[in-house]
Amino acid sequence: MPPPRRKPCPAGTGEIFVNREASKKVFEDAVFSIPADRSIVRVFYGIGGQGKSALCRELLRATNPAVEPSYAFLRRAELDLHRRPKTDPDLLLVWIRNGFASAGVAFPAFDLALAIIWQATRGEEPFPSLENAWLAKSADTLVNVAPDAVKVLREVTEKTVETIPGLGILITKGSKWVIDKTKRAYLERTRPHLQELCRSGELKKLYELSELLPWMLAQDLNHHLADHPAERFVLFIDEYEGVFDEGGAGARWRENLFDRHMREFVRETNGLLAAFFPREKLPWGNDPDWRADLDGAQHLIGGLTAKDADEWLRKVPIEDPSLRKAIIDSARESVGDDSPVYPLLLELQIEHGRELAARGNALTPESFYIASDTFEGRCTELVQRVLRDYGDELQVTLERLSVANRFDRAAFQHVVSVFGTGLPFDSFERIAGLSFITKSQDGFLVMHRVIADAIQSMLSKERYQSSTEALLKHYESRAAVSSPRDVTDHTISALFEAAYLRRQIGIDGYVDWLNQKAAPVQMAARFAAGEQLWRETLHLVEEKFGEEHPSTAASYNNVAYNLNAQGRYEEAEPLYRKALDIRARVLGEEHPDTAASYNNVASNLNAQGRYEEAEPLYRKALDISERVLGEEHPSTAASYNNVAYNLNAQGRYEEAEPLYRKALDIRARVLGEEHPQTRVIRSNLQKCTEDKTREKLG
Repeated sequence: MPPPRRKPCPAGTGEIFVNREASKKVFEDAVFSIPADRSIVRVFYGIGGQGKSALCRELLRATNPAVEPSYAFLRRAELDLHRRPKTDPDLLLVWIRNGFASAGVAFPAFDLALAIIWQATRGEEPFPSLENAWLAKSADTLVNVAPDAVKVLREVTEKTVETIPGLGILITKGSKWVIDKTKRAYLERTRPHLQELCRSGELKKLYELSELLPWMLAQDLNHHLADHPAERFVLFIDEYEGVFDEGGAGARWRENLFDRHMREFVRETNGLLAAFFPREKLPWGNDPDWRADLDGAQHLIGGLTAKDADEWLRKVPIEDPSLRKAIIDSARESVGDDSPVYPLLLELQIEHGRELAARGNALTPESFYIASDTFEGRCTELVQRVLRDYGDELQVTLERLSVANRFDRAAFQHVVSVFGTGLPFDSFERIAGLSFITKSQDGFLVMHRVIADAIQSMLSKERYQSSTEALLKHYESRAAVSSPRDVTDHTISALFEAAYLRRQIGIDGYVDWLNQKAAPVQMAARFAAGEQLWRETLHLVEEKFGEEHPSTAASYNNVAYNLNAQGRYEEAEPLYRKALDIRARVLGEEHPDTAASYNNVASNLNAQGRYEEAEPLYRKALDISERVLGEEHPSTAASYNNVAYNLNAQGRYEEAEPLYRKALDIRARVLGEEHPQTRVIRSNLQKCTEDKTREKLG
């Protein structure tokens, strides 16, 4: 059982934090009542500027055993989602895993499961960085390990594979992973979890494996808890509201997989307190399965009282009571002594006071006077004032950068150079130190959303547009590659930033833009990244144009394509069918895109082994292609090939062979004898004739 509650202790040093005693008590009560056999959830929600992130950081600080030893029974992890892509559910689990791994938890089952799924579905996409990785790199990358040690690692892996069916994929040619000999005992104890990867001695389908990952992560934590029954887990999740903004919601084909993985992880983990800090209530409370868990567990974070705000200012310190009163009155939500005080506005006023003092100006109550009587007006007026304090060079630079989702040093330097703001390049660190700027782990800076919105509201249309276009051009250049082989994580990151900026320009034409810019990513088999981009696009395009639009159909089709390429055929099927349905209605049957959709649905069914269902759809696509594009077209050749491939899979070799020959004849004439697509059909024809001969011979 957890130890007794801690005794009250003085506030720590560092970031100013006051009050929130009610919220801190809710959290503390939850921490000391975490059950051993299930998880619990607490939500601290409120609009931007109320200090939710500060509360999250304070609770994380306060539960550090170095600050308060009685919290030593907690294994803590932080999941800060500020401006992170929130549409890749597997990466969500990696982030959670790394947080707890840094706190000393081992993840053998999850690491193995992730390695299998990643290797099978993500092609050449780099494997995520794992803290305290349970797996070791394979022999060809263990350059600093003695040959005998490498041999031992390989032998342990092979022995493990013998006892866990399906794990042979880990030691196939080109595998990146082996298992450290010292970890064999741990593996043997967690083997029951790993058996869930298999059915009848074979790996489950890839989509089933992906759905298993949250459970697998939970089992590793549960295993740790079984070995350390006095311990408990706390996961701090900041800015979770972005999950629903980016991932969409609603029908099955729009299911938010990121949120689903989080729900499953929380549901399956024992001894866990999941503490969320979003802008709104967690919508799980609308789900009958979660209603009881969330009842009374969601707590509004409002503004500070005047007394607490006064305590805050005393800690700055601001000694003059008249100055403190002026600052507090200007930082209220609205006019009136009972109106709550916004921490964000307090911080801006403090920033303003520091700039005035640095210039040797006397501080008076009038220095902090705000005329506006609304929160939005007060925020805008304060931001204008603070920007003026910084001087023209920094002010103009921040105005230009406010349009970005996030920016790094290279983007900052681009803005300075393009617009000639005059700010020295070494001022990047000064910007990183501003109170409304957060620095993420990958080096990008994120401007507080409320501040960014306030700055943007002050920009002229021309300045907003020119800033967006300049940053878009910058990120487009960083996302461009000469070959799909050159695609890296940096390429993907730049593409995401470019996509955000392109959407700010407008959704019109966005689908065509993304089709072009994301092509190298698709060709590099970075299908998870493609899925993220197109899921986000589908949500926005459908909201803008509705269902009856070619761009909506294209978005459904592209999400499905990326799912299909990851082996998640059952998930892809309804999206492919939705795209076909829209195209047939909007574009008509006599259209190449409609033919392509018939082909896509048929190929998806074929991949599921549903050959007889696929055949009429393949034939429909061929019929349309012949009429609309004519026989002398690569797409018509592809349709002949697809029908033949389907017939061949059904064992109908006599019917398949002439169609293969027809496809080969067209491609040879149109593309040439040595074109890669021509060679593919020639290979298919050869296999068909071999299969036919083999059948005749018995």
